[in-house]
Amino acid sequence: MVPVGAGVLAATATALGVLAWKYKGLQSIAAGLVVQLAESTAENESLKSENDYLKSATGASKTLKSYDC
Repeated sequence: MVPVGAGVLAATATALGVLAWKYKGLQSIAAGLVVQLAESTAENESLKSENDYLKSATGASKTLKSYDC
């Protein structure tokens, strides 16, 4: 076995610590992106449903009646 100096061990430990920290940072970024994607998808579905309703006969009728004076 080759003797390893304390400086090499410290550098290795630091490098491993930085990688672990970056990995956690990437995990939280990825989790945030997944949440944003889910929220965006839900909002798009809601808007699509609202648009479909407004284009339907019932939705169009109610919308036009709301402008009656």
